[in-house]
Amino acid sequence: MKKLLLLLLTAKLQFLTSNAQSIHHEEYLQHKQTGISAEEYQHINQPAQIIEPRAGNNCTLNKIVFGWHPYWQNGFESNYQWDLLSHLCYFSYDVNYLNGNALTTNSWSTANVVTQALANNVKVSLCVTLFDDHAAFFGNSSAKQTLITNLINLVQARGAHGVNIDFEAVPSSQSANLTAFMLDLCNQFHTAIPNGEVSIALPSVDWSNTFDVQAMSTCVDQFFIMGYDYYYSGSAQAGPTDPLYSMVSTYNYNHSKSITYYLNRGVPANKLCLGLPYYGREWETESNAVPSNTTGNFAASRTYKYVRDNSGTYANHQYHAGSKSGYFTYQNNGNWRECFINSAYTLGKRFEMVHLRNIAGIGIWALGYDDGYMDFWNEIENKFTDCYAPACNDTLYDMGGPSQNYYDNENYTYTISPANAATIDLSFFSFSTEANYDTLWLYDGASTAAPLIGAYTGTTSPGNFTTSTGSITLRFKSDVSTNSFGFRAYYYCNEIVTDVTSSVPDNYRGEKLSVFPNPANNILTIECSAAIKEVRLLDVLGKQLVTPSVPDGYRDEGQKSIIDLSGFSSGIYNLCIFTNNKMLTKKIVIAHN
Repeated sequence: MKKLLLLLLTAKLQFLTSNAQSIHHEEYLQHKQTGISAEEYQHINQPAQIIEPRAGNNCTLNKIVFGWHPYWQNGFESNYQWDLLSHLCYFSYDVNYLNGNALTTNSWSTANVVTQALANNVKVSLCVTLFDDHAAFFGNSSAKQTLITNLINLVQARGAHGVNIDFEAVPSSQSANLTAFMLDLCNQFHTAIPNGEVSIALPSVDWSNTFDVQAMSTCVDQFFIMGYDYYYSGSAQAGPTDPLYSMVSTYNYNHSKSITYYLNRGVPANKLCLGLPYYGREWETESNAVPSNTTGNFAASRTYKYVRDNSGTYANHQYHAGSKSGYFTYQNNGNWRECFINSAYTLGKRFEMVHLRNIAGIGIWALGYDDGYMDFWNEIENKFTDCYAPACNDTLYDMGGPSQNYYDNENYTYTISPANAATIDLSFFSFSTEANYDTLWLYDGASTAAPLIGAYTGTTSPGNFTTSTGSITLRFKSDVSTNSFGFRAYYYCNEIVTDVTSSVPDNYRGEKLSVFPNPANNILTIECSAAIKEVRLLDVLGKQLVTPSVPDGYRDEGQKSIIDLSGFSSGIYNLCIFTNNKMLTKKIVIAHN
């Protein structure tokens, strides 16, 4: 018990240290020290040639996609997909705490990216940074008013829309002063610019309860969780900078818990956004195991572009199922290194959490860190536009994820409504909650007003059942004391089948493919409306692996094929199914227990 408490204390101290210098602050200092100006970056930076074409499905954005553009990214805006951005935030107005004036605005008034964003009907905000000396600033009424007046004038002069407050490492003693400043800023800004927006960046974990978000919610338009730096350069253990769920039980801070925390503290769901990293972290580690302790000899941040551009080094892509995170391991001069960074697949899992918790959208740190690659833009189009189609089959977890307990004081509701679903089969693999206190309710329909299937607590599992509609709603509530493993379930929708007209040639008919469970452990079931001729498995780089066996060989139309995955490592793969007429593909995850 003492050892566990020590580990938890160490983890908290590590996080407090990291929270004093976020990736925003870290990169701000790095680029400030170079002495290169915003104008110089505009000429130095050369956008990459687009390596993979964008899917381009002509979809309309329906979630907030708020991208921070730091001035050192000037020049990369020519590759931005403007129709997939709702907001661009220029980083930054650097506050002089002595008087509220700007140490620099980094060429806000002339930056080409701001001009381009406005021309493409993207809302533009000016980010305001203050990383220290908060007490001196908040104690100076003249400095505060000067800052507010300057921000209003700068935004109006540019024809822009808002301001984003990024005040970090604010001590708890300044909580009331921070709240008062935000309310004053909101009131003056909204009066001067009636359709203007005021947003604020929140730490992923507010250790000292500095941010009174409930009081701010009366006037702040968006709250952005900086959903990164959970693992940082000084971490004693390597891990994902943005775990969707916890990687280990001794450090249970992650996206799902941060979202729950801020919703419980009073941020309205329609104002809450999850900031996500387009970068990862790399450390020298004691081994290639996960988790592994860091040696302290090397740590660095890596952009998505850097990793993709150096595919020779980052070739051993692996997947940590518990945290829904991707990583690479390799050796450098005989020493192990581990780099945790999102792929399009793992980023998409975080997008799905935004849908699941019904929050407003995402933030991106930082735009251009994927320059030349369309993977993340395509994922935005797939998940945050009117082209979004919820998966017909998937695994459901409580907010503790696949391997950790759920949390105290949870209270959430979400609905699964796959497109074209007639009914849904739901099967619970495991179920364990605190009896009589922590409860899961299931409803046969698209809301809690639908017929109640049942209320389940303790170890009374819902088992297996089929809905009468194409939707199912889950509500879960836990108290503030004991928690448990929670639940794991798999859903599969039975689709509405429509006849194909005789005028469509037989070799062009729409073949339907279902692959389940996904993620899979050792056994995968393939169900195809056409006869399966061959199955191939490819890794994420497109390399063909040993073909998994299809025991019954050439399958008859409409039958199921069971394939054995026990010989393949956990990770993300592309499954290719060959029929008489075409090749059908499906992305699968192998997650061995």
